[in-house]
Amino acid sequence: MAYLHHSFIENIPHLCKHLDFNTDESSVKILVGSLLNLMEDPDKDVRVAFSDCIKNILESLDSEEGFIKELFVSRMKEAYTNAKISRNNELKDTLILTTGDIGRASKGDLVPFALLHLLHCLLSKSASVAGAAYTEIRSLAAAKSIKLQAFFSQYKKPICQFLVESLHSSQMAVLSAPCQGNELQKQTAAHQREMALDMLSEIANVFDFPDLNRFLSRTLQVLLPDLAAKASPAASTLIRTIAKQLNVNRREILINNFKYIFSHLVCSCSKDELERALHYLKNETEIELGSLLRQDYQGLHNELLLRIGEHYQQVFNGLSILASFASNDDPYQGPREITSPEQMADYLQPKLLGILAFFNMQLLSSSVGIEDKKMALNSLMSLMKLMGPKHISSVRVKMMTTLRTALRYKDDFPELCCRAWDCFVRSLDHSYLGSLLSHVIVALLPLIHIQPKETTAVFYFLIVENRDAVRDFLHEIYFLPDLPELKEIQVVLQEYRKESSKSTDLQTTLQLSMRAIQHENVDVRIHALTSLKETLYRNQEKLIKYVTDSETVEPVISQLVTVLLIGCQDANSQARLLCGECLGELGAIDPGRLDFSTSETQGKHFTFVVSAGVEDPNFAYGLLMELTRAFLAYADNVRAQDSAAYAIQELLSIYDCRETNTDCPGSRLWRRFPEHVQEILEPHLNTRYKSYQKAVNWSKMKKPIYLSKLGDNFAEWSATWAGYLITKVRHDLARKVFNCCSIMMKNDYKVTIYLLPHILVYVLLGCSQEDQQEVYVEIMAVLKHDDQATRRLEDSASDLSQLSTQTVFSMLDHLTQWARHKFQILIAEKNTGKSNFLKCLFSIASSEDYGEYQNVTRFLDLIPQDTLAVASFRSKAYTRAVMHFESFITEKKQNIQEHLGFLQKLYAAMHEPDGVAGVSAIRKAEPSLKEQILEHESIGLLRDATACYDRAIQLEPDQIIHYHGVVKSMLGLGQLSTVITQVNGVLANRSEWISELNTYRVEAAWKLSQWDLLENYLASDVKSTTWSVRLGHLLLSAKKKNEAAFYDTLKVVRAEQIVPLSAASFERGSYQRGYEHIIRLHMLCELEHSIGPMFQQPDGDHSRDSLNWCARIEMTQNSYRAKEPILALRRALLSLSKSQDYSELVGQCWLQSARVARKAGHHQTAYNALLNAGESTLSELYIERAKWLWSKGEVHQALIVLQKGVELCFPENKAPCSSKNQLIHGRAMLLVGRFMEETANFESNAVMKKYKDVTIFLPEWEDGHFYLAKYYDKLMPMVTDNKMEKQGDLIRYIVHHFGRSLQYGNQFIYQSMPRMLSLWLDFGAKAYECDKASRSERVQMKNDLAKINKVITEHTNHLAPYQFLTAFSQLISRICHSHDEVFAVLMVIVAKVFLAYPQQAMWMMTAVSKSSYPMRVNRCKEILNKAIHMKESLGKFIGDATRLTDKLLELCNKPVDGNSSTLSMNIHFKTLKRLVEECTFSEILIPLQSVMIPTLPSIPGTHANHDPFPGCWAYIAGFDDTVEILASLQKPKKITLKGSDGKSYIMMCKPKDDLRKDCRLMEFNSLINKCLRKDAESRRRELHIRTYAVIPLNDECGIIEWVNNTAGLRNILIKLYKEKGIYMTGKELRQHMLPKSAPLSEKLKMFKEVLLPRHPPLFHEWFLRTFPDPTSWYNSRSAYCRSVAVMSMVGYILGLGDRHGENILFDSLTGECVHVDFNCLFNKGETFEVPEIVPFRLTHNMVNGMGPMGTEGLFRRACEVTMRLMRDQREPLMSVLKTFLHDPLVEWSKPVKGNTKAQVNETGEVVNEKAKTHVLDIEQRLQGVIKTRNRIKGLPLSIEGHVHYLIQEASDDNLLCQMYMGWAPYM
Repeated sequence: MAYLHHSFIENIPHLCKHLDFNTDESSVKILVGSLLNLMEDPDKDVRVAFSDCIKNILESLDSEEGFIKELFVSRMKEAYTNAKISRNNELKDTLILTTGDIGRASKGDLVPFALLHLLHCLLSKSASVAGAAYTEIRSLAAAKSIKLQAFFSQYKKPICQFLVESLHSSQMAVLSAPCQGNELQKQTAAHQREMALDMLSEIANVFDFPDLNRFLSRTLQVLLPDLAAKASPAASTLIRTIAKQLNVNRREILINNFKYIFSHLVCSCSKDELERALHYLKNETEIELGSLLRQDYQGLHNELLLRIGEHYQQVFNGLSILASFASNDDPYQGPREITSPEQMADYLQPKLLGILAFFNMQLLSSSVGIEDKKMALNSLMSLMKLMGPKHISSVRVKMMTTLRTALRYKDDFPELCCRAWDCFVRSLDHSYLGSLLSHVIVALLPLIHIQPKETTAVFYFLIVENRDAVRDFLHEIYFLPDLPELKEIQVVLQEYRKESSKSTDLQTTLQLSMRAIQHENVDVRIHALTSLKETLYRNQEKLIKYVTDSETVEPVISQLVTVLLIGCQDANSQARLLCGECLGELGAIDPGRLDFSTSETQGKHFTFVVSAGVEDPNFAYGLLMELTRAFLAYADNVRAQDSAAYAIQELLSIYDCRETNTDCPGSRLWRRFPEHVQEILEPHLNTRYKSYQKAVNWSKMKKPIYLSKLGDNFAEWSATWAGYLITKVRHDLARKVFNCCSIMMKNDYKVTIYLLPHILVYVLLGCSQEDQQEVYVEIMAVLKHDDQATRRLEDSASDLSQLSTQTVFSMLDHLTQWARHKFQILIAEKNTGKSNFLKCLFSIASSEDYGEYQNVTRFLDLIPQDTLAVASFRSKAYTRAVMHFESFITEKKQNIQEHLGFLQKLYAAMHEPDGVAGVSAIRKAEPSLKEQILEHESIGLLRDATACYDRAIQLEPDQIIHYHGVVKSMLGLGQLSTVITQVNGVLANRSEWISELNTYRVEAAWKLSQWDLLENYLASDVKSTTWSVRLGHLLLSAKKKNEAAFYDTLKVVRAEQIVPLSAASFERGSYQRGYEHIIRLHMLCELEHSIGPMFQQPDGDHSRDSLNWCARIEMTQNSYRAKEPILALRRALLSLSKSQDYSELVGQCWLQSARVARKAGHHQTAYNALLNAGESTLSELYIERAKWLWSKGEVHQALIVLQKGVELCFPENKAPCSSKNQLIHGRAMLLVGRFMEETANFESNAVMKKYKDVTIFLPEWEDGHFYLAKYYDKLMPMVTDNKMEKQGDLIRYIVHHFGRSLQYGNQFIYQSMPRMLSLWLDFGAKAYECDKASRSERVQMKNDLAKINKVITEHTNHLAPYQFLTAFSQLISRICHSHDEVFAVLMVIVAKVFLAYPQQAMWMMTAVSKSSYPMRVNRCKEILNKAIHMKESLGKFIGDATRLTDKLLELCNKPVDGNSSTLSMNIHFKTLKRLVEECTFSEILIPLQSVMIPTLPSIPGTHANHDPFPGCWAYIAGFDDTVEILASLQKPKKITLKGSDGKSYIMMCKPKDDLRKDCRLMEFNSLINKCLRKDAESRRRELHIRTYAVIPLNDECGIIEWVNNTAGLRNILIKLYKEKGIYMTGKELRQHMLPKSAPLSEKLKMFKEVLLPRHPPLFHEWFLRTFPDPTSWYNSRSAYCRSVAVMSMVGYILGLGDRHGENILFDSLTGECVHVDFNCLFNKGETFEVPEIVPFRLTHNMVNGMGPMGTEGLFRRACEVTMRLMRDQREPLMSVLKTFLHDPLVEWSKPVKGNTKAQVNETGEVVNEKAKTHVLDIEQRLQGVIKTRNRIKGLPLSIEGHVHYLIQEASDDNLLCQMYMGWAPYM
């Protein structure tokens, strides 16, 4: 029999597959019934086997509902009863097994059924039964793969119900037993209590609760209601038992849980039962029902409403009961008998926010099971229906928060989520749909893949059905994915887009994309990035234009880069990868061209106010924000979330932070939180978490904790150490605050990192010596720990050491900040006392504050700065290392010479060659080999580096580092075959080095396209994963057509590049720092695009990839380090695809390499590339070879090579084929001409012929015309004996070619435009003079002039207005030209520019139109009238602008009395305010520097429609009321303009000061900036001059753009000196003033012995204070050195004087130096009473700010780069300067005394006599000629020599001591 059953059971699975269980109920019943009989089969094995098959039966049954369930339930019950009756324990055991199997196999209601049966058995008296049940329950949870406690939460209700039933019945049995004696009764009761507790413990134990109390506190809310419903004496006994166990009394436990009891009773009892139970409770608690209900009135509503979804009517009745007991001050004042839903909604309205907060908590809290969350969401829907649109609309934001919270469980109940949102949007007033549109759609996007139909329905309702209500908001929906379900919706959006934006331009698309990439919803981000990548690829032509067309990149590109960089830190890995791909598609744009200033929020805000103790609201705010973050982050971790909730709850109560009507600190703090945070904090105002923390025995713990058993991973170490430190905090409030967070620290180390610095401060404030020592030991353990072992394997140090080092750094930073701040406070207190200094010190020393300050500083002094520097270097925090290293040098008075090696290594690691060079400059000893190598490498002398390495290998043959060096240098030189032989040679002897050196031969192999070698090398070592090895793998997979491997590797490699990008925390200059990785992303993009097509069509011709390679390489940084890797990879890709024009393309790549290397000065590398390029017969090769020879100084050789090349490639007789070749030929011809001119070996006619040939050969090329015109210009004085009368013909010729050159491009505009205009205008003036004097040449001149005017008129028609705008000041300056015909042409030009750019032109013409010379005013009017004549609408604009300037002039000149410091716009300048606020007032541009200086296109061609002012324009929209009066002599006024863009702009109105010089000088500085930006070297160093707009309003007033966040040098230093108590007052200083005639020795003595000691150099302290974090400190100091250098050089060339401490400002956000007041120019300072004799300001404080290397390194190199650049650009600069100097409207040099007005001819033009000498002086300075007292000293100097001489002069004490006291040479 048994055997039969067995074989039958074995076939059950097959049987189940064949039967269709769904057909007929009765037959299934019979079958399953008979199958289930097997569970009572007498044979145990049969029973067990059958048990295994249950899952097959359950799987084939469709549902577990209805009859199937009943069948199972009844059969199981029967079987159990039988087993019980027959006392058959064996049967019981297998039944338990079967029950478990049923539970495991089923999905629905059979699970709790099985569980309860098992629990029943668990409580059995038989140990074996209980044991079996215990095992089954645990395996049941395991099968469902959830933790036991969570499993319990899921079925909490049925389990507790079962428990109450079991407990109650056994208790009843005792109570109903016959009466016994008192003693016995007591015993029985006690025994009964034990039993009850045992039962509870059993169950607590099986579900893994740590102890019974924890179990009870989790289940009270369910147990008590079930017990109360019994309303029996037995129930009372049980309640007592539980209360006693929990150590509370019975009344309390009932009152506290009354809300759960009441809501359970309302929902589950009939009317009579309810009354009985309530009566029972009244007796038990001895409190009236009304009072009971009012105990936690809101809570009762919350609990009841939680059940409204399932028990609508009962809950309604329950709420009615509540309403009838409402207190009199309840906000609801309607009828107390609530019958209708409308009344109910009105009654609930005031409580609605609380109710929603409660629902939110239910959904958020991880201790609430999924079933309960479903119940909550269901009830929320019923609540929405009950409340209706009016009430729901008022809490819509809160409701959405709650619904969003529910979305966290979208995987558990997606359909319910959808229904809830649907219900929400349908119960809203339609008018609110628009503003919520994007929020709802974003929230639901993740559901679109899970529940497409339901989600689409919601979208359809919102967008299609209600399109009119939401149309204004449709533009926010730009991120819907393209799914078929969304078709109709997309149609509506498409139509809308067509209506709204006619211009679907790329900029708008990118702006939208950027918004979407920063969206909080990850699906939106990924969708946006995917489409952005597509957009970038499709529009690369346009994007490349944005990047390269103009001098600066379009702002939108800079913003995009910033957004993508931030995206690299995205939490989602797919989003990170996509950001990387987008950066690659965009290409590695030169960092110097991008402008991050607009997008970066200035300066990182500190997470805490430094001295803010725990009392400070800022501290509380920061900490609560941090905890809120943690609370949300741990939605799935019960312990962590509860710990965060506990901390939040405690902090809210400590700070009494809640919304109140009064204005107290608590409510002020509450209001600071953004709404979404308040929503999370609010529920915690009423929670009641308790903390259970085990006491730790700290004394037994091993110290230092770091690296001990508790300190082997970061989270544990930091939490343990923090916990230990908290015990040392003496301050009560601080201790409280830290304690409530200490539980959280164990769960989230971010909280620990946040709090540790604060804890440490409080520890140090009141601790003993040994405590301090302990902290010190712990910190040193971290800093000294060098995990070499782990670091050899990977690139970076382990998690533990990196994070802990970083934490220690931030703690020390915090301490330093705290101490500084404290010091400031102490000083301030001292200064208010104003008593004498010593007395103060004593009073301070005694104060408690001072003691605290000393504790902290003493501790900081313990930590050695050099240890910190080394630790920073180890964790790659280089800027921090520099900072600590310098403190080490200055504080410890160390000799820097001994530590130069470390400093040099640092600068090399930071890729700062200037720093490396600076170290060598101050090194006194002979440099070691290592140091020489560093220097060679940093400047690219690889040959020399190789030689040094060779020597090093001879000395130390076992040092692998030398081999690395040699091979790297060889690779750099491009000697690839040598690399392979070298590496193979080394590895033959030392095979253990393979993982280190293999990467080099791999790189060489793929660069040589030797695929077999590559494969061998890659196979020889699988460990290394360097960049070159990864590329090798990629190329090899492509070669082998292994698509899967290729794309897998690509993903990995991309991710590897993104990590360092996201790590470089993004402050200023981070793009530059991560640029290497940006280049790699650029390369990967090109790689993917080239190789993708090869997989698609393996044999087809995929020669041309769709990426524009030429343009992409153009936009990268102009350096060898940037371009060479890209070119090398391209060569490999070309050889993979082997297209027809393969050899030519590879040759092109080699040529580009040669060019890049030559420009970087790597001649050896360039030569190698030229050799490689020689294989292809490219005509450009000769040009490049000639240029290479030229740059090496072999000029004659260069010319010979070039001429031969031209003859070879372009023989005379053959017509040139393509336009490209024609251009190359033209280029070569021009170069021949230039070489001929520069070698000066040819007579001028030959040179001229060469240049002429070029213009004939290529008539439309700007270079040809320009060089021809320039050569003529150079020859003209020689040919015509310098007589202008004879020059007419030549001038016409020169003007013609300059103009033609401008027609085809703007490369030379700053040379040709000013020169062309000067020649024409000056000739015109000369002609007028001749005519007036009726000299003989006048007829000839008249004819010539007519011809020249004709040429100029032609140019006027051909050239674009913005080209004339570049010389607009010059045009305006000649407005009073004496010759009428010339003026007529001039007027047309000016009017043309005015028409095109009225805003800029108007501001630039203002000063002339308000001039004191009537002639100037009249000519201005004529021009404006002409403009109005050409365009009517300009009339109004000109009128408004004129009125505006009149009013501004009034403001400038308004006299102020001495003591008022402000005026009011409303009172004093009412008309100005009214004028601007008129509704018809024209748009007038706020004249900022950024919109006044035109940007030019940077590619050839005229570009008639180029926009010279990209970026946003702000128009004047109004003024702020306050007008501030500044303290300086002329009482300038500071006004704030409101811009049309909503921002504020500050301007300074300056009276009695001719600003025309400043204005012209700013133009000059802008030109220098353009040159600095074009030049690769200066761009890499970000060299520039800070400019600001200067707008003269008339001859002596004007407005200046205010430079924000600046402090003057003098003020900075005085503040520091006052703090140190060594400030010298003006009176004291005057006593030390020596008469001018005093001998030099006396002056020097006074300077060195009195003034300098009282003014020690301490400017470096300002940087440390102003820029607290190391990176911003380092960047600011570099910016300081470089900006001072640029301005020193420019100032020297211009003869700029008067650089006293108030004319040099420093930007407190960037550290840049800003010069103001350019009145003293062209060496005017030499004529002062006390003549100025230093070339620029370089006093000891200025040098001190540059750090311990002083002027060496960054400063000197920046000076040299600037000086070289100005010499190279001598011609355009002089061309512009000459027009300034000859500007007849500006009096450059004050007239000679007595002769009041300078000679003004009747036309109002001033003749500047001194101009010629000024021009000559400047030209000499640009050639390196040194003059003192106007006598030339020696021969011209080289650039380095010149810079060196100037630095010596400027810092020479012998000269400084002779300077004027007010200039403060001692400061």
